[in-house]
Amino acid sequence: MRNILTALAAAAVFAAAPASAGILTTVGGTAVAGGGLTSAVAGATVNTFDDIATGSQNFSTNGVQYSGTGAVVNGSASGQYAAPPGDTSNYLTVAFGSPSGSTTIEFDRAYAYFGLYWGSGDGYNTIAFYLGDMLVEDFTATDMIGSRADGNQGPPGAAYVNYFFTDGEAYDRIILTSTSYAFESDNHAFGAAVPEPETVLLLGAGLLGLGLLRRRLKRD
Repeated sequence: MRNILTALAAAAVFAAAPASAGILTTVGGTAVAGGGLTSAVAGATVNTFDDIATGSQNFSTNGVQYSGTGAVVNGSASGQYAAPPGDTSNYLTVAFGSPSGSTTIEFDRAYAYFGLYWGSGDGYNTIAFYLGDMLVEDFTATDMIGSRADGNQGPPGAAYVNYFFTDGEAYDRIILTSTSYAFESDNHAFGAAVPEPETVLLLGAGLLGLGLLRRRLKRD
């Protein structure tokens, strides 16, 4: 399992595609005992869900409100959800008791960084960022890891994904959606600092091992 986590943290896959918002994305995180991977971004607040009772669907932690059809779980349930590699702690699955649904994550202010341990990416998993009522950008697992978004519990189907908002972009609400079993994630990290693009590259290549970099540019 340690080898799997090391591979996840140091993957070296590159891709690029046009999109609508100023967002830089990287894949890579830091291994943590019993928790899989977590953010390596200094100063970020991390929601581990370890303080939330399993089965909870509507709850608040670190000032962040979670609501919807997802739930905090532990372990795996055949055909419904599977713990991310190396993760024996609590985590979030979307949906819960149903093959499809969504969880809304609401923040008390706008932020410019978000990261999550995406447990076993499937093409039907979507993360959408909003600022107020405006959709800033949305991503599927396929956007991040291409054709390998097949629910694989090892690399690259599971990875720590970082979203850095640039050019004045930010978010204050996130919606996680899955149209089939399931969208598992853990160690949700958020913060306000917006590093320069060069810093993100150094973070990915030198500290994390750059997994995937996309330059998201505004439409004219």
